[in-house]
Amino acid sequence: MKNGIVISKAGLGSLAEGAIMLRKWNRKLQDFFRPIRLEFGKLLWDRKKNRNTNFNMGNIKKVLILRYDGKIGDMIITTMMFRELKKTYPSIKIGVVTRGANRQVIENNPYVDEIYEYNKNTKNLKKLARQISEEDYDLLIDFSEILRVKQMMLINLCKAEQNLGINKTGWKLFDISVDYSIKDKHITDRYKEVLEILGVEDPDLSYELYFTEEQEKVGKDFRDSIKEKKLVVLNPYGASKYRTFNENKVKEIAARVLEDKETGLTFVFPPDKLEELQKISEELNSKKVYINKNIKNIMDSASIIKHSDYLITPDTSIVHIGVALDKNMTAVYRSDDGTGELNSTVWGPNSDKAKVIYSKPNFIEGEEADINEFELEQI
Repeated sequence: MKNGIVISKAGLGSLAEGAIMLRKWNRKLQDFFRPIRLEFGKLLWDRKKNRNTNFNMGNIKKVLILRYDGKIGDMIITTMMFRELKKTYPSIKIGVVTRGANRQVIENNPYVDEIYEYNKNTKNLKKLARQISEEDYDLLIDFSEILRVKQMMLINLCKAEQNLGINKTGWKLFDISVDYSIKDKHITDRYKEVLEILGVEDPDLSYELYFTEEQEKVGKDFRDSIKEKKLVVLNPYGASKYRTFNENKVKEIAARVLEDKETGLTFVFPPDKLEELQKISEELNSKKVYINKNIKNIMDSASIIKHSDYLITPDTSIVHIGVALDKNMTAVYRSDDGTGELNSTVWGPNSDKAKVIYSKPNFIEGEEADINEFELEQI
């Protein structure tokens, strides 16, 4: 009974089914209207004065790289761009448009000269574009495969001398299109092709993170507080529930790690997951499980990973942090079988130190595969 109304289990089931059906219809409506919105956006913003398809890197003094999707893994991979451009052209200025936690990822990067904060609010976005346009960038680089309307507007209003995009042949907004259709190569291959067009020969495709002394201290002090000879970091969380280890899987993995007497275990996690992991830690009932209650952001987590010996994580940005820090790891990916995608190929850990294992595929139409469906013996 709630507020005088009796709701039966059958009624609750019907409500749940109704909510699921509503979400499905909402997705269908979004899918229907999305291409219409994008075409309307192109009518408004797919234009550029003084298009120049003759590219000469010798004329480029300032480069603006757009990385406004908020995806931490993508930003970590993009760090190779900053470094390789600066190595080849030391006097070039590099600006980056970013948002959210990605600012933390690059604010200590010595190859980035200017960081601009992306905001979805149209008024703020136009203000940002005006600020950027006053900087007179020679080249704007956008890696988006699909441009949203506000992103089209931003590129248009930044007024860079030349705009470079991926697979943008036929667009008036872009002077240069890097036509890339290879589906079965790692994402770094795409970046390599762009770098080579920019005159960077035989680029180094590794990525990297830079820490302040305070950020470095977070991981070092935590590691010094642990008496075990080795420390394993377990990240349970992914971008969705289908990419996140459930409670039972976390406990199973933890128990396996803790079988080694010389190994301690800790977690990295968003701050809002602290209570959940404290509960799991108590149920594991082991003095070798440690939780840093002071994790506030992604760089704190990265520092703890840096000072650990091994990393276990599902498919998420933590994979790319581990690669950037040259860590031995096990990365768990959902099988691409039945999806028609090559996610684990394109976005897998680009490192010889990473062991990739796959969960079982799901061939039921409309259902996502669950990353928890793998045998523990694989780790």
